[in-house]
Amino acid sequence: MRLDEYLKDQKLSQAALAALLQPPVTQSLVSQWIRGMVRMNLDQAVQIEEISNGAVTPRDLAEMFVPDARVNRSQPALPEAEPSQEAA
Repeated sequence: MRLDEYLKDQKLSQAALAALLQPPVTQSLVSQWIRGMVRMNLDQAVQIEEISNGAVTPRDLAEMFVPDARVNRSQPALPEAEPSQEAA
């Protein structure tokens, strides 16, 4: 199960989850995990699996990370430049 789905189902805020972790993390970091911008460490993934009673697994959490998530996908891609027509 995706972490954001679990939080919504359980009516648990990102800040509340952040506070349950040891050591606690920020709400902002949880948001970055959910958006795939930052990868969490194994200890955090195992803690979330325990907090969620196995509903969110370390594999689920690893799949959230998107290496190019920092790229703004809402922007249309730039058109590719046409090859220049050089005179022969």
